[in-house]
Amino acid sequence: MSTTVLKSVLGAGALALLAVAGVMPVGAQDPGNGIDRTLTTAAIAPETGKPQARTVEIGVYDPHDAVADSDALTLEHVFVYWQKPDRVQIKRKFANAVRQGRGLMLSVEPYTHAADWRAGGNRLFADIGKGRFDREIVEICSRAADFAGQVYIRWGHEMEEPSERYPWARRDSEGYKTAFRYFVAKCRELAPAARYVWSPKGHRNLSAYYPGDDVVDAIGIPVWGLQKMDVDYWGRERRFVEALKEKYQRVSRYGKPVIVAELGVSGSADYKRAWYAEILDQQTYRRTFPLLTTVVFFNDKEPYKWPLGYGAPDWRLDREALKALAGRGPGQAAALAD
Repeated sequence: MSTTVLKSVLGAGALALLAVAGVMPVGAQDPGNGIDRTLTTAAIAPETGKPQARTVEIGVYDPHDAVADSDALTLEHVFVYWQKPDRVQIKRKFANAVRQGRGLMLSVEPYTHAADWRAGGNRLFADIGKGRFDREIVEICSRAADFAGQVYIRWGHEMEEPSERYPWARRDSEGYKTAFRYFVAKCRELAPAARYVWSPKGHRNLSAYYPGDDVVDAIGIPVWGLQKMDVDYWGRERRFVEALKEKYQRVSRYGKPVIVAELGVSGSADYKRAWYAEILDQQTYRRTFPLLTTVVFFNDKEPYKWPLGYGAPDWRLDREALKALAGRGPGQAAALAD
């Protein structure tokens, strides 16, 4: 997509997103079908020329195909359980990405072989190093190699916050780094053109989990705007730039392309309006975040309840935004932007 067309599309998206209307609920699913409906999303844009000419790209995690036919998006994002991939879903998403000329992001989630996929995390890294997940690596990376466009592979995200949610998110930073390097080495043998994304949650301890420049092509960080939490913890509503800057500063030291790997906004119409105004302003990135290449919306509800009574936030794009992204081509978007 040319810079001129993308700017026009972003202009149309901004007009639509600022409307901030409601949408009918769409039920999110727990990971039983092989595609993770978690609060995670990620994307990365194809490399461009000179940094000053770069436009921040827009992608989407869209499990219900609400914007499957949009010309305004440049990346299709899919979550895959590596021990039980949903092959039908993956095939459909691959085909859609090819048809729309989008890049593809595969977030590979290394659950265990246990009946409870989250169990046995204490053995996971050792089992990976012993080759006990080589079959999963071969299947995923062979599929990535067959994809007709640019493909990005994001393995073991949010690793630096130990919890019961992800078995790879442990206090064993050395084990994580070794497993990450093993995965990339094996995957590169099959998919040498793929790019590999290290995606921490953005905490202060993230550097302990950095696996090395030679196996990291880009870095992803999450940004969530939850109005009630802002007020409770900060005593005021924060803006997108403020929330992004906090984590961006922690990863920019590595000099890698940075992506907003998870982006959602939940709150009042005014709160969302302020966030989207900054998200879709290209000057936001050029001035403050020169390494940022891509922002990807998480177009789904949060299936897991947040702690401290915050419930399950609704991160979905509003009705007008969905209409603009799904139903307007670049020409119509340009007319709206004028």
